[in-house]
Amino acid sequence: MREDICDQISDQPDLDASDVEVKVQNGEVILSGTVRERRFKHQLEAVAERISGVIDVRNEIRLHREQQSEARTSSGLSSSERAATSTTGATASSATSIGATSPPETKNNESRRNAS
Repeated sequence: MREDICDQISDQPDLDASDVEVKVQNGEVILSGTVRERRFKHQLEAVAERISGVIDVRNEIRLHREQQSEARTSSGLSSSERAATSTTGATASSATSIGATSPPETKNNESRRNAS
């Protein structure tokens, strides 16, 4: 049964299953590993279900998200963590800007009072 599944998978020219493992135990097929596109995950499950003798298919394949892992390694933060940091940073910058304009206004007000 495992051989039949693997043969059917390899007959699919547009299906990249190079990082997928197929296990069969008592009619249950377990698919694990990673694929680059969500459609591959579903295609693999469909191929396994079509094989004679398959009772159930457990699809444990995960979607490989290269962009997220690259983003995490290049900056040390995921995109959501960067968004949270930049929002926090913007708030801190705004607070600093507001604080920076206050003293000159105070000086100008004092100068005007002294000139009167």
